[in-house]
Amino acid sequence: MNNKLHAQMSTETTNVKHATTPSEYAFHESNAIITFTYYANNFHYDFIERVWGVDTMLSNHLQSKWDVLVGYLTVARKETDNRFIKNLTGTELFYKFYMMLDSSNKELLNEFILKQ
Repeated sequence: MNNKLHAQMSTETTNVKHATTPSEYAFHESNAIITFTYYANNFHYDFIERVWGVDTMLSNHLQSKWDVLVGYLTVARKETDNRFIKNLTGTELFYKFYMMLDSSNKELLNEFILKQ
């Protein structure tokens, strides 16, 4: 591995519980993915406030991003007969929102979800 391009991962550089065997690793990783997926399908209506606080600059900014996504979906559903757009769900918006976050905010949301 080219160490100039890749930082070596250690217990100091991640918050993930480190597995000792491949099957233990797979178990922890799949549990995290399942937990995230279930949350994305059943997220709290006020998840932004729960993660980033109430009426902070960051929570207001992220709420604005969320509201824009919801607005785009609402308009798109009204203006099209495309069944793929009409069938878009909040879960897909949640995934899209997640991908818009920077890495530190993704980490905050991940930690919140894993504690649920």
